[in-house]
Amino acid sequence: MSALSSGQIMLAAALIFGLATASQIIAPRLRIPSLILLLPAGFLLGLAAPQLRMDSVLGAAFPVVVDLVVAVILFHGGLELTAIKLEDADRRIVRRMVWVGGALTFLGATVAAYLILGLSWSIAFMLGAIVIVSGPTVVTPILDFAGLRGRVRSVLQWEGTLLDPLGALVAVVVFQVIRASGEETVGETVASFVGGILVGIVAAAVGVVLFVVGGKLVRGSELLGTQVLLGSVIVVAGLANFLAAETGLLAALLMGMAAPRIARRFGASLDSSEPFFGTLVSIGIGVLFISIAALVPAATVATVLLPTLALSAVLILVIRPLVALVGTARSDLTRRERVFIACMDPRGIVAPATASSIGAALIALKVEGAEDLLPIAFLVVAVTVAVYGLGAVPLARVLRLKGN
Repeated sequence: MSALSSGQIMLAAALIFGLATASQIIAPRLRIPSLILLLPAGFLLGLAAPQLRMDSVLGAAFPVVVDLVVAVILFHGGLELTAIKLEDADRRIVRRMVWVGGALTFLGATVAAYLILGLSWSIAFMLGAIVIVSGPTVVTPILDFAGLRGRVRSVLQWEGTLLDPLGALVAVVVFQVIRASGEETVGETVASFVGGILVGIVAAAVGVVLFVVGGKLVRGSELLGTQVLLGSVIVVAGLANFLAAETGLLAALLMGMAAPRIARRFGASLDSSEPFFGTLVSIGIGVLFISIAALVPAATVATVLLPTLALSAVLILVIRPLVALVGTARSDLTRRERVFIACMDPRGIVAPATASSIGAALIALKVEGAEDLLPIAFLVVAVTVAVYGLGAVPLARVLRLKGN
């Protein structure tokens, strides 16, 4: 493909940012979550003007930009989590939903992908890892739209935000096993996973140090204080990903969870940064969904559409209720609250972002079926966002949880 002219690049940026903003403005007027407009808008843009896709504009830098923007989104999600107080009982629920529920989703989705989509076991395992994720990019807007408050909201936000880096890490481990062509031992696989977590933790600690030192140097300047915070997140995410793939997401999330406590300890405030990060995350979500949806080839979507709808039905009707049943067992949540949790598990931007980057690497390795990863992930995101997004309001009303 020939290089784009500066005019074409400007047109691509104008279309993507314009569509993202327009979708987020129009959606509330239609009384639907903006994500339901963002995905088809991006897909149609890819059909109408494939030469203006962001992978053509940015080239090899595109997956890097995606990772950094997702890192900022997860950092902001971590900041918001610290304001959500969890009782000990709810912490136990979240731990089960993340660790036991994540494992159930991984295994259940893998088997379903193998049986329904006819994927090889290696690609089925990869897809199972990818669909573990949920994330603040979808959970929080849908809960806001439904007007849900209280314990259920807290549990779902914590679960969704923590699953994003976990799913990305599991996907990277699966990729490394596939790349090793069966030569990697169980010990090496476990070491890779644990090593990734350790890199994320250490990188987050480095980010906190950068934030504290930089904050002291610019004390009194809200503008520079916000810049220090953003710069620290990007530096940490970039360094972590350099050391171990996809660990930047975990590092950014942990840094976001630690930043408010550190700020309070040193007498600082993050309030002045909130409007900036809120705006950045909002436009980042819109641009990422538009950009990645534009990458999905229509011909492949048509091929995998029906079996992916069946896979999505299994995720929604079988796997999620099972995860909720296990995660909320022996808790004091009411039956109505447990039902809502069982009916809320949309997939967010990390799923297609991971499918895009890892899928491209697997295609380069000539792994059969790798070209189907992104279209399948895109359709799973589209279906789950549509079902949970459109169903959240009437379900909350029927269960009498709206406003609680």
